[in-house]
Amino acid sequence: MSRTQRWRRVLAVSLVGALASAFAVAAPAWAQTDSDATALIEQKAEPTLLAEIEDEGEAELWVQFHGAPDYSAAFNAETKADKGKAAVEAAMAFAESSQADLTAALEEAGVEYESFWASSSIKVTGGIELLETVTAFDEVAAVVDAPVVKPVEPVEPLMGTASTGWGVEDINAPSVWEQLGVTGEGVVIASIDSGVQYDHPALVEQYRGNNGDGTFTHDYNFYDVEGNCGGTPCDFSAEGHGTHTVGTMVGDDGAGNQIGVAPGAEWIAANYYGYSMESVLKAGQWVTAPTDSQGNNPDPSKAPDIVNNSWGRESSDSDPYYRDIVNLWHAAGIIPVFAAGNSGPACVTTNSPGGYPNVIAVGAYGTSGAIADFSSRGPTSDGRVKPDVSAPGVLVYSSVPGNNYTRLSGTSMAAPHVAGAIALMMEAEPAFRGDYDLVYEMLTESARFAEDDQCGGTEEANNVHGHGRIDALAAIDALPEGESGSISGTITDVDGAPLEGVELVFDGAFDRRATTGPDGTYTVKFALTGQHTVRATKFGYEPFTGTVNVSSGQTAVFDAALTPLATTVVTGTVVDGSGHGWPLAATVASAGGEVSTTTDPLTGRFELTLPTGGVELVVKTEYTGYQTVHVDVDAGDVLIEVPVAAGCTAPGYAFDPLGTGFESGTAPVGWTVVNRGPAPWIFDDPHNTGNQTPGSGGFAMARPPGGGTMDTDLISPVFDLSSAAEPVLSFATDFYGIAPYSQADVAISVDGGQTWEEAWAAESAVRDSTVTVDLSAWAGAQEAQLKFHYYHAYRSGYWWQIDDVLVGGVADCVPIPGGLVRGTVTDQNGAPVAGAVVTHTASGHHGVSGADGRYWTFAPGSGPSQLEAVDAESGSATVEVDVVPDSVIEVNLTLGASVPASFPTTGQEFAVHGSDLMLAA
Repeated sequence: MSRTQRWRRVLAVSLVGALASAFAVAAPAWAQTDSDATALIEQKAEPTLLAEIEDEGEAELWVQFHGAPDYSAAFNAETKADKGKAAVEAAMAFAESSQADLTAALEEAGVEYESFWASSSIKVTGGIELLETVTAFDEVAAVVDAPVVKPVEPVEPLMGTASTGWGVEDINAPSVWEQLGVTGEGVVIASIDSGVQYDHPALVEQYRGNNGDGTFTHDYNFYDVEGNCGGTPCDFSAEGHGTHTVGTMVGDDGAGNQIGVAPGAEWIAANYYGYSMESVLKAGQWVTAPTDSQGNNPDPSKAPDIVNNSWGRESSDSDPYYRDIVNLWHAAGIIPVFAAGNSGPACVTTNSPGGYPNVIAVGAYGTSGAIADFSSRGPTSDGRVKPDVSAPGVLVYSSVPGNNYTRLSGTSMAAPHVAGAIALMMEAEPAFRGDYDLVYEMLTESARFAEDDQCGGTEEANNVHGHGRIDALAAIDALPEGESGSISGTITDVDGAPLEGVELVFDGAFDRRATTGPDGTYTVKFALTGQHTVRATKFGYEPFTGTVNVSSGQTAVFDAALTPLATTVVTGTVVDGSGHGWPLAATVASAGGEVSTTTDPLTGRFELTLPTGGVELVVKTEYTGYQTVHVDVDAGDVLIEVPVAAGCTAPGYAFDPLGTGFESGTAPVGWTVVNRGPAPWIFDDPHNTGNQTPGSGGFAMARPPGGGTMDTDLISPVFDLSSAAEPVLSFATDFYGIAPYSQADVAISVDGGQTWEEAWAAESAVRDSTVTVDLSAWAGAQEAQLKFHYYHAYRSGYWWQIDDVLVGGVADCVPIPGGLVRGTVTDQNGAPVAGAVVTHTASGHHGVSGADGRYWTFAPGSGPSQLEAVDAESGSATVEVDVVPDSVIEVNLTLGASVPASFPTTGQEFAVHGSDLMLAA
């Protein structure tokens, strides 16, 4: 059997991993020694897999491969159909070549596996022998655990009402229908969601599988990914999530329920709606090349123009698990729209894949235009603005199974407004089809800017609304009229080698932009006729300028060769700039991320080779609570001082004498919870209610479960009230209760918690308010403590939220005497231990080790002190250390020692000599 024949057989058959207890595949000819095999496993396999194999004997392994498909032919294709065909061919070819050796070995051994071409990967189940064999293949880049992927669930029903179809009206869709006669006709939108009631009165006419004669063809139009529908399209979510989102995109029953933005467009769907990586990967693959109902005979010519994704993963916004699929969609000319997530109102909460730079992430707002509390916000972990735009997402009226309609809220409801608006754009102007850059540019530039700086941003976009609230009519009108052509070309260095990532700006009657791919090529599909001035730039190269003339219906060519700039070595030191002055572990990178390095965590020193003439550097610390700073450097040795961020959450800092914004997701250090009922105070918003107080970000919450009595205290650390600027307590609150069943009160102790006196009590509900409490009766107390007490004995659905607790009237963020401790936690074999909790026992300050075993924590005070490290599997260790104020010391711990260890640390005071001062304010 030929390799191609074997490949086709494996692709056509879904082989769910079922492995015998012993794996019989012989290692490749280049197999390593035992020590080399161990090293390869540590290098390529996720630690969670090793733990699962140790516990269960085997695990589901997802094998990823080095390299990526060559999509240059797809990006350079003229039509969307040609783009899709070329993209699928490139993805399949790369998957076949990258997986060939491993699949041959697996088949020879009779091991069942499943292969994916859209994101070259193999799923197979096995134990340590299989893992050793797989990691030995050079083509294998990583073996990972399957991520938990889930839909962006609607939030709990919000109070209030909204007019039917208010969202469709708000984004000006009716104006597009009436003024332009455009309803999305000829455009296909795909839904990856819980499925659809295909014969719902508002959706049946728009279903591409409707033959118009009372019969339906579900092949290529509906994919039952998880086999839940029994051969007929269905929606298997409890709330009808998929039916609701598709209704917002295209719904219209012809009898007054005009619920869809683009009622003339058609829809197709894949009914992923679970937690399986396998299912969401299959759904993304199917969107690029729809198949028959059995998952066979993929046909990229039947791919949609747009895909709506009201789902995501609550993980790092840069989590790469779906990046290959998104890149494939781009190459195939499919526009990806994603819900930003319902993890607001805290900043840096955008879901993945919504946080990717090449998708349109959508936030949600209500009828007033104000952002919804639940809507996820940016920036991304690398500082980019997200979401990209916002759309109606509160009490959105749309279709649900059973031929019914209801209102739901969430960014899941906002994203389909954007998908529908893009469908209108595509019917109005064919140039939008398959051109993500043009769609993005017109959609964002025409959006109605909404001022909101709570999470930062730029002058053009913020991290709450993105570029603003979408406007379908304005997006269409933003594209200028006139004859057009296209521009393409190749950018190389002076030796003719292709340059990736070159930014080109075409300045003409209608400015366009492009970026070169791995082969140095680019294409601008839509450019108005006439002369354009061109500027090509890339970090480390001299800018290149020139001109190009575009003729109607023709492709103009602009090529260039860029000359590298001279370079210089820049050194420097990154330190705390708000009082402690200690060295900071930080990433120092050029503004575009072209070059990057990390500081020595004990000295703060770094070195970078940069183009001569000055570069903007971005400094982001490893420690929480510091600002991200931007500085311009050209040469020499620089000192970069990084101030703490608002909120005073940086290690070693606190509000004086007491304050917290509850940003950590757990009880702040020094705060304790005393519980006398079925549920305690919580800090990570597991109910997705969002912050209902006047505060923002994290908050503390007491919420009764279903039935029973709740009685819980949140107690502050001891503080010196006599040092306060004024004896006053303020806190943001949302007390949603019903007297006499709900009680919320604050008590104060002046003897370190031995006795308590009431300082404030709610007489009725106190919603979305800031409470100020006079503490002058206890103004001289040097050992004061506060207790927030909540009692409830009625039923669930009520709560007390508090935020921004502050004593003294002035939010002074001051340094606490002490130093930083960092190091590595290992087991008895010297292997790093992930998840070990390292605690400064005297204060409770603690850190958790990462996958590499490294941890950090603040240690208050000075001189001899104790650290304890604990891991459930590897044991514990206790060490005595000397804390050095305003410095960083290194303390490494080995778990499982029979007796507590004691050894000297490498801590030292930090001083800077002979540096040019570079302040970052």
